[in-house]
Amino acid sequence: MYNYSQEQIFIFFFIIGIIIGIIFDVFRSIRKVIKSNNVITFIQDLLFIIISGNLIIYSIIKLNNGFIRFYIFLAITIGISIYFLTISNICAIILTIFIKIFINILKYPIKSYKVLAKKYLKRKKKDF
Repeated sequence: MYNYSQEQIFIFFFIIGIIIGIIFDVFRSIRKVIKSNNVITFIQDLLFIIISGNLIIYSIIKLNNGFIRFYIFLAITIGISIYFLTISNICAIILTIFIKIFINILKYPIKSYKVLAKKYLKRKKKDF
């Protein structure tokens, strides 16, 4: 294990707070692009909690030898707050654009497959 000073640990967890904010924006952007019902929204929220919780627990174990200190949660809260007050909107816009592009990339092969499948089925019917 590494021995970091309290200042270094504070900075690490401040950065982890920013990362959690980015993860939240990813899920928020997905919701903007893909309209979903309450069940899907619940699953996304659950995934966010699991990912964020695991990130925090893993970081506490690796960076602070498993010791839980108040300033860790203070640093995470400050990191999330500063992220949302400064660059969250810009990141959300960029993430939304990337997600739209990614979905369009995925749609093309699916549409092509559907067209090919219809042609194949029409040909099969003619053979009989």
